[in-house]
Amino acid sequence: MSQGKAKHTGAEAPAGASFRLTLDGTDHSVPITAGETLLHAALAAGIDAPHTCTQGRCGSCMSWLRSGEVTMANTKALSKRKIDRGYVLACQALPSSAEPIWLDFDL
Repeated sequence: MSQGKAKHTGAEAPAGASFRLTLDGTDHSVPITAGETLLHAALAAGIDAPHTCTQGRCGSCMSWLRSGEVTMANTKALSKRKIDRGYVLACQALPSSAEPIWLDFDL
């Protein structure tokens, strides 16, 4: 499976109807609306995804984007190396392509 891509712009991207999220060995289908971050959508769906600051500074919501593309307004908690390897901050990640999103918290 190909690795997802993160773009580092503040542009709001269209969101799909749902995305795949893996947490603690369980896959979830998470509904999402346009303009909603992956973390906010997960929390709204009742999934206890890891997070603290929700501002892209702490890194506790760092996850691996297995597929799809996202944009992130703030990436302060990620090194360039982690970004290059496909890691994203779920609190900042907005879907930016029609390709299905798969976000994996089981790092």
